Amino acid sequence: MPISIVMPTYNRMEYLRQAIDSVLAQTYSGWELLISDDGSKDGSRDYLSSLTDPRIKVHFQPKNLGQFRNLNFLFAQASYDVAQILCDDDYFADSGALQRLVDQWNQLPAEVAFLRSNHTADANSSLARFEVSVLPALVEANQSDLFFGIFGCICGSISNVSVRPEAVRAAGGFRTDLPYAGDFEFWSRLGRLRPWAISRTIITHIRSHEASVSSTLNRRGEQTEQLPVILEPMFNNLVSKGYSPNLIRLMFTINYITLQRYYAVLNFVRGKGEQYLQGVARNLDTSSFSLGPGLGWLVFFASLGGRIFRIPVAKRLLRQNVSAA
Repeated sequence: MPISIVMPTYNRMEYLRQAIDSVLAQTYSGWELLISDDGSKDGSRDYLSSLTDPRIKVHFQPKNLGQFRNLNFLFAQASYDVAQILCDDDYFADSGALQRLVDQWNQLPAEVAFLRSNHTADANSSLARFEVSVLPALVEANQSDLFFGIFGCICGSISNVSVRPEAVRAAGGFRTDLPYAGDFEFWSRLGRLRPWAISRTIITHIRSHEASVSSTLNRRGEQTEQLPVILEPMFNNLVSKGYSPNLIRLMFTINYITLQRYYAVLNFVRGKGEQYLQGVARNLDTSSFSLGPGLGWLVFFASLGGRIFRIPVAKRLLRQNVSAA
């Protein structure tokens, strides 16, 4: 199975060479690397212009598209049935990573839309450990909303994901009006349409640094405006399947609203969180999936800012899932 590797990039010369070198080092040779430079001004374009491997195809965007529009562009160029996303600041874990990925895809049913690799538990998170213990290797579309609702953006970094480009195109691609939550919205939307898979196999190394996208977004609570776009349809679909509305509201309040309230309070204490708190009140406390501001604050304090009660509530919902199935 030949595979496409898609790499959006913007001003990442510090890390870009290592990312590309990790592709060139793969023992599996049946790949194409599609790179779309989104208007870099740090020397990346000179470096990319010097690449000579015929399997590498570089596109230079005349103006900045933004991450998700750039990704949609790359998926439109993909030649093969499966594409691995590799961010410009991440890299393949070792020279055998692509072979392991291909081996996994060769064992998956044709209807699987995407594969989340690197699925290991964060030792510091009890919810992450619980997630690893209960998520099936293959998630059916009718279960997807429940798992995304309980565990959030299960895919994590987009470099954890390989996906069928035709599934991306058929689903309409990433929404470009959701710069702070577009990945969560897309994977949950795609998972609602087709089965997806989970694997603990390590494929990529996800780099953590202060300039990463995840570190620079949502500084003023911008995500509070975008979360309802994801959670409203998720809530409505779960209720229509017979799950308890108030149990879902409790889960969503602990998982999402309490977390956003915690970040808002933390910023407020630092003297810059008033706008964030207003966003929580305006966009989340008034939503259909919320318990409301009064109970929301009560849950915030009772759960110690979302640190406790998540797993007991999740287990109750999963028991409903067994009876619903």
